[in-house]
Amino acid sequence: MRITACTHPGCRHDENQDNFRGGRLSDDSYWVVLCDGMGGATSGGMASEMAVDFLTEKLNSESVELTAEQQIKDFMLDIVKQCNELILKRSQNPEQPVTMGTTVVMALIKGNKCHLVHAGDSRAYILRKNDLTQVTHDHSIVQELLDSGKITPAQAQNHPNKNIITSALGVDANTRVDYKELPVGKNEMLLVCSDGLTNMVREEDIISILKEPDFFRTADHLIDKAVEAGGLDNITAVVVSI
Repeated sequence: MRITACTHPGCRHDENQDNFRGGRLSDDSYWVVLCDGMGGATSGGMASEMAVDFLTEKLNSESVELTAEQQIKDFMLDIVKQCNELILKRSQNPEQPVTMGTTVVMALIKGNKCHLVHAGDSRAYILRKNDLTQVTHDHSIVQELLDSGKITPAQAQNHPNKNIITSALGVDANTRVDYKELPVGKNEMLLVCSDGLTNMVREEDIISILKEPDFFRTADHLIDKAVEAGGLDNITAVVVSI
């Protein structure tokens, strides 16, 4: 497996509140974490950095010992819960309270399985041949409207509440966190990204870029495409080739 990644503040922001990390473990499994912060001028970046640092430490120190699928699921959900509590405690510090939170997508690839945990509207996709499939389900107002049939996908693209999410770390003690396990195979790709990419770049363009021969330039080219389209938000893409 190989990993490549790129991030950019976008064209309208000086600060980049996205944070990401990825790595390889001694058992030849791979992991990635991406967080898109939300809050004030610095607090969103603080929340996403805290989350990435905490989850990275846990993944590197504990996940290699896990073998059973239920163990992996319990571990991933538990460390995200701990991470939520950590950020919530910081935001509620009586000496310096601050409004902040972050989305999260965390993936652990062991053997032929990808284990995913997420909260918010940052996404994970799998590319199989020419088929790009979103494997996370947005926690957002717009997604709820789509699910209920109240709006169409075309209406969702420019909906005024597009940026309102219904789940994030550091906002609520009982925040919603979803887990998914899916098979992955040779020559497939995992894309983990913030909404700064998916709001700006069409799926057919994402597919075209991911299939470029120079794998280690794919994340850069995805970011370039989002910036060319206007770069309205922070943009991050992490690509894993299996």
